[in-house]
Order: sequence, then structure tokens, then C-alpha cells
Amino acid sequence: MLPEHHRLPSPQIKTVMRRGKRVSAQGVQLIITQNTLPVSRFAVIVPKAVNKRAVGRNRLKRLTRESVRLALGSLLPGWDGVFMVRKGLGDDFASVNACVRDLLTRSKILS
Repeated sequence: MLPEHHRLPSPQIKTVMRRGKRVSAQGVQLIITQNTLPVSRFAVIVPKAVNKRAVGRNRLKRLTRESVRLALGSLLPGWDGVFMVRKGLGDDFASVNACVRDLLTRSKILS
């Protein structure tokens, strides 16, 4: 679970999705934009098209959030990000963690 001050509030997700820069990898897309806060905040979205069962969608959300939580110590402050999970992302932690770290590195917010 992400600490509360690192969670992106629901009303601001649309703003990030509208104005953000997009970086894609196999099975996941990261949309980022800068904020004026001293912390970076993230949200994870898994559409029903990825997995019809809520259990599967929640597992992908948990795996993605845990990957972000582990990377929080080396992230630059002042960013808002939304992870959009697509079909093709593996269901194991190693593949999800690799994709998340790759996206954070390519978006230049992982130092």
C-alpha cells in the first residue's frame, strides 16, 4: 500500500490524464505531469477489459502499487503519475516490477 501522501486523489486523475506526458511499455502506460508539492503521487487504473474479475484487477493494482512503493526512495519529488495497466502485463511481481521501473526510468523521474 502506498503511504497516503503518495496517493493521487481521484479528482486529480482526470487532470493528469488530460495534460500528462505518456510513456508506454508492454502492458502498462505511465502518464506523468509535474506538481508543486514536495512529494510525488501516483494512482493505478486497471480497466475491466484487462480482467473481468475484480480479484484479478485488484491483484494487478496491488502489484503495481508495491513496485511504486519500493521505488519511492529514489524518485524525484514533484510529480503526479497514473499507471494504466493494459493486457499483456504479467501476473507475477517480477514482470510488473520490471515494467514499472522501466517506465519510471524512461520518464526520468527515477534517479
